[in-house]
Amino acid sequence: MIQSLKRLDRNIWIRFLGETITGVMMFMIAPFLVLYYSDKLDSYIQVGVIMATGPIMALIGSVVGGRLADLYGRKPIMMIAILGDALALVGFAFAETFWPLLLLNAMLGLTNSLFHPAASAMVADVTEPEQMNEAFGLLRMGHNIGAALGPLLGSAVLFIDRQYIFFSASFVFILYALVLGRFIRESLPETTEADTPSNRDVLRVFYNDKVFLVFIFAGVFISMGFSLIESMLPLFLRESMPSFTDRENPFAYMLALNGIMVVLFQFPIASKLGRKPFGNVMLAGATIFGVGMILIAVMPRLLYSLGTPYLVLVSVLLAVYAFYTLGEMIMSPVQQTFIALIAPENMRGAYNGAASIQWLIGGVTAPIMASLFFDQRAGHIALILVGAASCVSGLIYWQLGRRVSAAEAKQKTA
Repeated sequence: MIQSLKRLDRNIWIRFLGETITGVMMFMIAPFLVLYYSDKLDSYIQVGVIMATGPIMALIGSVVGGRLADLYGRKPIMMIAILGDALALVGFAFAETFWPLLLLNAMLGLTNSLFHPAASAMVADVTEPEQMNEAFGLLRMGHNIGAALGPLLGSAVLFIDRQYIFFSASFVFILYALVLGRFIRESLPETTEADTPSNRDVLRVFYNDKVFLVFIFAGVFISMGFSLIESMLPLFLRESMPSFTDRENPFAYMLALNGIMVVLFQFPIASKLGRKPFGNVMLAGATIFGVGMILIAVMPRLLYSLGTPYLVLVSVLLAVYAFYTLGEMIMSPVQQTFIALIAPENMRGAYNGAASIQWLIGGVTAPIMASLFFDQRAGHIALILVGAASCVSGLIYWQLGRRVSAAEAKQKTA
């Protein structure tokens, strides 16, 4: 594993450090933004409208950012995105009313999403195919270090004037942009003007790439699973164990376990699976992920109905959540690797941007669908359905892997 780490390009290590530090700062703020908005505004409807702008602008930013990264380079788009984040964070320190907060949240959603397609394309540019899983796994580990430490730090400094928090985060982002400008090397492959596809050509390629379109379709169910667990799990646990207080809700322990597991095991798992067939890995990951969701749906209600002691109940739920997290860790870097491998060299940014559509669709549809079940006190049914659909996605990924492998073998013998 040490040798694998040493072989990774310098760009990857700079991004890992930046991803970790900026992740800490962003997750220090993001979980508490809704509280910040509610303090500033009189209407929860206004808060909801502001929160809804983020995913919408993120889709636009991902698609546009990916295309711009193919046209003008990875490095400038990454720097513009980071500086845009810094500017938006400074703005939050002064915004007091609905419209400024709405525009700043939209700006943050846009600029934050500009970064990722360019950054993912850069990883594909500088990494050998057999090491892509390891590179994406390392970056995901950095992201989760931020996700684990950020909220804890945010809780610790809530008593400080929030203006200073926004200023501090903005300073870190500006520093990261300067580091990118000084130390990251541009990785955009050299192409002639004739090799650069027009916008119409890009759309035509997407339309004709059936493998990519099926990949996005299968990814919608996985995205719905992530969205349900991240946004609805606390509510589901409260519904399943009605006599437990919010302080007894085991969600916080489960979330902490997820972060610890990703930090400790994401890179070794990605490294181990990096040379395995895509379809087999994704079938295993999606199946474990889906079955994990079904167990999360069933076990709390079952254990609660049996009068299981609290410590035993929490221990079993942590074991179930560890199983679910294992599926998540298997899938996440492999999904990014697959996009990098099937994307034409001159369209890697556009492919990474377009792939984000699955996360928007899943992120919007899952909470709406789940709310219908929660209204009938049947939230567990939503988890079971999406868990089963995730297992079906695994079968689809498996077939995609076989199809791509067959196409590669045909090319080698031609």
